[in-house]
Amino acid sequence: MKNKIICIVILGIVLVSGCDRYDSIDSKPGEAIPPVTNLEYSIAGEEVHLNWQLPATIPGDIIKPVSVFIIIKVDGQAAGERLIEGAPTNYIYAPYDSSRAYQFTVKVRGEVDSSDPGVSHLRYSLGQTISIE
Repeated sequence: MKNKIICIVILGIVLVSGCDRYDSIDSKPGEAIPPVTNLEYSIAGEEVHLNWQLPATIPGDIIKPVSVFIIIKVDGQAAGERLIEGAPTNYIYAPYDSSRAYQFTVKVRGEVDSSDPGVSHLRYSLGQTISIE
């Protein structure tokens, strides 16, 4: 009998813990932001120069100017993130080491006016990635 009670209690805990309600962002309504295009890089000494073009059309509910969010990986490991405001079309990363592998993912980030706590006030485009090996 004691074993049955323990099993029932454990089963109850597992079932209840699997039913948590999270107040996470449930929705990202609205038109998607197109990604950057023509993502290119050049290397000058210890600097990597990234250049891209912002989308020609930005959804009407996005507050302008947009920002650009860059995810940086070095040798496959996360090495930082940069948020550049003011509709930028380039970024310089330093120091560059030619013996290491780099990956840069560039995303357009836009803000929308949202007072609903279940709706994110940020919207990101799909990322465009460039690798340097």
